[in-house]
Order: sequence, then structure tokens, then C-alpha cells
Amino acid sequence: MKAQTLKCQLIKIIVLSLILSSMADRVLAKEISFQIQGINQNVSDSQTKLYVQLFKGQENYQQGKPAAATIVSAKAEKVTVTFNDIETGEYALRFFHDENNNGQLETNLFGLPTEGYGFSNNAKPNFGPVSYDEIKFQVTENEEKVVNTTSVIY
Repeated sequence: MKAQTLKCQLIKIIVLSLILSSMADRVLAKEISFQIQGINQNVSDSQTKLYVQLFKGQENYQQGKPAAATIVSAKAEKVTVTFNDIETGEYALRFFHDENNNGQLETNLFGLPTEGYGFSNNAKPNFGPVSYDEIKFQVTENEEKVVNTTSVIY
């Protein structure tokens, strides 16, 4: 009976050690905050929203697979969006201002956005879409808080 109890305790210790060691590889920053400025306050409905997506790495960005996403009210000209418990690594952010509250970024016949949008690092398109290299930023082990300021493009 004692041998079986010791064996169970040993298995529990091994499992707990494996769990803790796998968690040690996952280093977290406390938070990432984005100050989004220049939100259009001239839209008729004051209940408009910003749809914000945070991507970890270029592949996830290109595939449209965000690590985190949120929807916030766009009532003020400047809004702060915060993501907590983010792993270290390379990230990119994109957002749009849903001015007509239909949950989609509206575009014209040429595919150009007709509602406000933006990217991390305040990247702006120049005769085509912004490149991933322009919008990427790093979250390192040494940072407790990452702040990135960007403006809405209309």
C-alpha cells in the first residue's frame, strides 16, 4: 500500500513539474496598449465602434488569424485599447472604424476603404497596402507595458 501511495505521489510530482516547466517557456508582458487618435466624430450615429485585431507573427497576420481581438466604442476622438497577458514575440495590429454599424469595413468599387482604418506604428499605405514590416513591433521579456500610438486613416 505504501509503495502504491509513493508511486501516485511521484506521478503527481512529475506531472506538476511538466506543467510548470511548460509554463516557464511562456513569458508574458503585462499589457499592450494602443492609443488610437483622430476618430471621426462627424458620423450620424454616436454608437459607432472600432474593431481591433492583434496578430502574433506575419503568418497569422496574412492568414487573418488574430491572437486577440476586441470591439470598443468610438465615442471619443482618442481611444485606448489594451490587451493583457500577451506572450513575448512579434506582433502587428489593425483596426477599422465601423461608421455605419454593420460590422464590416466598407470599400468603394476599387476596393479602397471608405471608413476609417489604421495599423500599429501609425503605418500608412503608399500606393498599395502597408507592408507587414511597417506595422510589426516586438514584445520582449523586459517590458511590462508596451504603448503604441496610431491614427485613423480616412
